[in-house]
Amino acid sequence: MKNLIRGHQGDVQFKQIEMLPTDVKKVNNSPLAYGEISGHMHILTGDVKLFEGNGKRYAKIGKGKARLQHILEGDLKNASCMTEIKELPIADHKSILFPPGVYEFGIQRQYDPFKDVFKQVID
Repeated sequence: MKNLIRGHQGDVQFKQIEMLPTDVKKVNNSPLAYGEISGHMHILTGDVKLFEGNGKRYAKIGKGKARLQHILEGDLKNASCMTEIKELPIADHKSILFPPGVYEFGIQRQYDPFKDVFKQVID
C-alpha cells in the first residue's frame, strides 16, 4: 500500500483515498468551507472535479494538479480562477499543492462534553 497524504488547512481536513466511493455525485466546484465570521473561504483551484456523497466532499485531481487555498471572499473575482493553479492572495493559511489523486475533505468538529454532542468548528 502506498503512503497516502493527510493534513489540514485551518478547519478543513483532508486525506487521500484509493478511489471515489461509488455513490457520490459530481457537483460544481465551489468553496469547501466559509468563515462564518471572518469573510474567508477555503477553495480548491486547478485541475479539480468535485463530488459529494455521504455528507462528505471528494475531489479528483488531474495531472494539472490543484491547490487548496484560504482567501478572502472578495478575492474570488470570477469562477475562471477556480480552474487555474496560480496562488491567490493568502488570507491566513498558506496554500497546499495537491498532486494528482482522489481526496476526501471534511470540516473539523469539536466535542462539547456539557451537551454530549459533536459540532462543527466555527471559523
